[in-house]
Amino acid sequence: MLTVLSFTTMKLILFLLSLLIIGCSFQSDSNNFTKEEIEYFTEIVLGAEFGDEIPVIKKWNDNIRIKINGEPTVADLQTITNIIDEFNELISGIKIKLVEKKENLTITFSPESDFAEIDPNYMPTNFGFFWALWHDDNFVIYDASILVSSAEVTQKERSHLIREELTQSLGLMNDSNKYNDSIFYQEWTDVTKFSEIDKAIIELLYLKKIKPGMSKEQILSVLN
Repeated sequence: MLTVLSFTTMKLILFLLSLLIIGCSFQSDSNNFTKEEIEYFTEIVLGAEFGDEIPVIKKWNDNIRIKINGEPTVADLQTITNIIDEFNELISGIKIKLVEKKENLTITFSPESDFAEIDPNYMPTNFGFFWALWHDDNFVIYDASILVSSAEVTQKERSHLIREELTQSLGLMNDSNKYNDSIFYQEWTDVTKFSEIDKAIIELLYLKKIKPGMSKEQILSVLN
């Protein structure tokens, strides 16, 4: 027996299906992350090692255009390319690429002794350092500078520094003592890969519903 549905009934069914799809998408987006990942995210994203006393989200809303200065090694350049590829897999809403001009983020390879001349914001005795600028009214990052020592560290240590400073310049500015395999680990390490929890919090920061200027309470209300 053939059942013929009216046009109104078909519209209602399609409407209900669309609501179901939207609901499932929203639920999946929220539930992809564990309590542990969300707690680590708020620890890393709501603060900074230097120069920030306002615990809210800071992030880019424009594509990040990276220019490399100084004297990088072939391994340095490959590390940067690999990290950019990983970021572009994890991050939604913006893209990251290397450029020769019109940059909004620079990476400079130089002896640590020259860092203060390159960037007056530099805090001494750091072989890797970043400084980001954001708009005070909306907390959107619009410019950043990264310094990486070209001397006194091994290639593996320098690869770690590149990864750490680039990742922090996204808006994940704090360090932690929780996980010694994390790129955000407070103590000196030479970790050169993102841990699974690192990948989760990078992805979390660039979810569309995580907005610049959000407080911890607002973040938790969106994710829980």
